[in-house]
Amino acid sequence: MAQNAPNTLPDPKRLAILLAALIATAPFAIDTYLPAIPAMAADFGAQTHAVEVSISTFLIGFALGQLIGGPLSDRIGRRPVAMTGLVIYIITSAIITTVDSALSLNVMRFVQAIGGGFALVVVGASVRDLYDGKEAARMFALIAVIMMIAPLAAPTVGSILLVWFNWQAIFVLLIVYGSVMLFVVWYKMPETTKLRPRYAGPARRVWWTYLEVLRTRKAVGFMLTHTGASAVMFSFLTDSPFMYIDFFGITPAQFPYLFGANIAVIVICNRLNSPLLARYELHQILKVGIAIQFAAVAGLFLAVNVFEPSLYSVVPLVMVSVGMIGLTAPCATASFMQYFPHIGGTATALMGTIQFATGAVAGMVIGHFHDGTLLPVTLSMLGFAIFANVMVHFVAEAKSPEVASPMHDATATQGAQ
Repeated sequence: MAQNAPNTLPDPKRLAILLAALIATAPFAIDTYLPAIPAMAADFGAQTHAVEVSISTFLIGFALGQLIGGPLSDRIGRRPVAMTGLVIYIITSAIITTVDSALSLNVMRFVQAIGGGFALVVVGASVRDLYDGKEAARMFALIAVIMMIAPLAAPTVGSILLVWFNWQAIFVLLIVYGSVMLFVVWYKMPETTKLRPRYAGPARRVWWTYLEVLRTRKAVGFMLTHTGASAVMFSFLTDSPFMYIDFFGITPAQFPYLFGANIAVIVICNRLNSPLLARYELHQILKVGIAIQFAAVAGLFLAVNVFEPSLYSVVPLVMVSVGMIGLTAPCATASFMQYFPHIGGTATALMGTIQFATGAVAGMVIGHFHDGTLLPVTLSMLGFAIFANVMVHFVAEAKSPEVASPMHDATATQGAQ
C-alpha cells in the first residue's frame, strides 16, 4: 500500500485514525508548549508577549502551508505533500531545541507551521477523493472525534515534560511524533488521487484553480459559514486564560477542567452528526447548529455586558458556543468540498487558509482592543456568529445539488456490465 494504493475504498475507521493522527500534528505543536511560554521567555531574556507572538506566527505559517500544499497535492498526489510537510516539521522542531531568542523561535515556528499545513491539507482532500455528501460528513465527524484527543492531552503532556525536563523536551516530543507519522504515512497511507482524476493542466495554471473555488457562490457560502463559526471558537481560545483566570479568578489548576468541558461538548455534538444525518440533510443540520451557536453567543454577550457576569452562567453559554463547532464543522466542510471533486486539495487549502487566518486576525484584534473587560472577546464572538448565520442563509442558501462521485459512477458501470 505504501507505493501503490489499491483501487478500492480503504477501511473507513483505519483511515480516520490515520488522518486524525496526521491532523493532530497541529494541536500538538500549539498546545503542548503553551505551559512553557513563561519559561521560554525567561530563558531568552525576553517579555512573555514576545514568545506569545509565536502562536500567531504559527497560525499564519499554517495557513500559508495549506495555501501552497493544496494545489501541489492535486498535481503530484497527497502522500508526497504530506511526507514533505512532515520532514519540514521534524527538522524545524529539532532546530527549535537550539534557538536562543524569541526572534529565532518565531522564524522557526513559522517554517514549522508551513510543514504542518502541508500535512493537514491532504486530510480534507483525501476524504473528498473517497467520499461525497453525507458519507464525507460522517468521515469528517469520525476524524474530528478521534482528533479531539490531541487538544485534551497536549497541555497536560507539556506540563508534565516541563516539570521533569526543560522546555526543549516538548519539541523533542514533536520530533518523535512527526517521525512516527512520517513512517505511518510512508507505509500505510493510500494515495487517494488514484481514485479520482488529478489536475492535469500546466503547473502555472494550478494557482488559477483558486479562482474556480472562489467563483462557486454556494461553496463560498459554506466555507465562510464554517469560518465564522470557527472564529467564534478562536475568539474564545485567544482570551480564555484572561476570562477564567484573571476576570473570574479561578486557579490555573482549575482552568484545564473548564477548558476541557468545551472539548467534551464538541465531542458530544460531533457524535450527534451520525444519527442526525440519517434523517436530515447537511444544510438542515448546519443551519440549526449555526442558529444554536448564535443564541448561545447572544446570551453570553448579554450575561457579561448587560447583567452581572457570573461564572455559573458564563461557562455553560461558552460550552454551547464553542461546542457547537462539533456539529457544524463536518456538515459545512462536506457541503463545501462536494463542489470540487477534481481539486480537493486546492479547495481544502483555501478553506483552511481563510479559517486559520481569520482566527489569527481575531486574536490580534481582541488583544489590540483589550480593556480589562470581556467586551472585546464577547463582541468578537457575537460578530462572527452573526456573520456565520448571514453566510449560511444568504450565500450558501438552500440545499446544495447532489454531486456524483466518479467511484460511484464506475461501480454503476461495472454493475451494468
